[in-house]
Amino acid sequence: MGALRAARKRTWLVVSGLVVVVAASSVTWFAVAADRERDEIRAANEGQFTRACAGLLPDELRSFMPDDERGDLDEHGTMLRASGAGGPRQESRALLDCTLSWGERGAGWEPDARTRVRAEAALGRTDPLTADGGFELPLPESALGSVSTSDRFGGSTVTATVLADCPKGLTGRVRPSRDLLVTVDLPSREGEYDVPKPERLLASRTAARVANWVTKKQSCGGEPLSTEPGRDRTGASEVCDWFNPKALRLSPGRWSFGGNAKTYSRRTGACGGRWDDTMGSPRHLGIRAADAASWSGVLANGAYDSHQDSGDVPGPGKGSAHDKPMTIEESGNDPQLALWARSRCDAGATYHRVTVTPEIDFDLGIDEGKAVLEPKDLRRISARARAVLDRYLAAPDGWPRRSHCRDTKVMGEVASWRD
Repeated sequence: MGALRAARKRTWLVVSGLVVVVAASSVTWFAVAADRERDEIRAANEGQFTRACAGLLPDELRSFMPDDERGDLDEHGTMLRASGAGGPRQESRALLDCTLSWGERGAGWEPDARTRVRAEAALGRTDPLTADGGFELPLPESALGSVSTSDRFGGSTVTATVLADCPKGLTGRVRPSRDLLVTVDLPSREGEYDVPKPERLLASRTAARVANWVTKKQSCGGEPLSTEPGRDRTGASEVCDWFNPKALRLSPGRWSFGGNAKTYSRRTGACGGRWDDTMGSPRHLGIRAADAASWSGVLANGAYDSHQDSGDVPGPGKGSAHDKPMTIEESGNDPQLALWARSRCDAGATYHRVTVTPEIDFDLGIDEGKAVLEPKDLRRISARARAVLDRYLAAPDGWPRRSHCRDTKVMGEVASWRD
């Protein structure tokens, strides 16, 4: 009996040992298989990243690349077909349109990280850019750039946009164009208001690299864009030297000039200022704010259409009639008179717009919250707007003269109190 019990015990120990060995082997096999799968995914993502977007993505984005989920790449464009970088999945009017994302969260959810590169010929209506759009690299006078941020789940998106010149034209388009528009979206782990300067610089540099890649392959004669920080163009401050509140007979006192462009671009320009004195207030009908802006070439129609959408372009009943009194109601919005003109300048058809904002003392009116402007008051405000336009157009170092504007025609006024 004792021998039988001992034999059973040995059998149990052997079986238990085998179970432990099999279990350990299974765990090891699964671990090895998981490691092998991660290695395969990592290698696939690395290869995909290297090839994506014609190889123009910055290496800094590799930190967003997971090793447990494959990336999703969607790219097309006429230049991809031409360069053999992989046929487009769909017909596209873009020269290059590439989106690489990681960590899909299912239908309707944002991926953990996504980058997009798009290069296209700018045609027709192009949303206006500013000469001081926060682009972190110096640009030639023929180009414009901007950087913005927007919120996304778990961080933000840094968007860099550059509008560059292609004098010889871009191929692969039905309609000819000499304007190249590049937009780059890069992910950031920081909130939209906390994106550090190096990440804004990275987006700017990527946009410049894409623009240079397009202009080189297209042989369109575009000036190469710098991909390294450097000093801004000199002499740009002179563009707004003409804006002198005293010479323009605006409200006396201290003014701030936050609207003045710090760089010159032949595509757009802006100058302006606001009365900013802590002592007293502007007198009734004194001009307490004024500005002048121009949009040229592909930006012209976009700027005009944008103002047209809000009813802020010249037309019947839009101007400030000078033959009868006008009653203005206090609304919380600044009363403003805009004066439009058009020209031909270096970059093409151009719209100019100047505005003046008079100080309206609504306490002077008979009815509370209302003020009556007599014909002489309306003529006075119109005269200030015309004085700003004339000085802007005639300034030797101002934007219109530097851009060789000619054949200028005044289009008319738009008075906000006529709405």
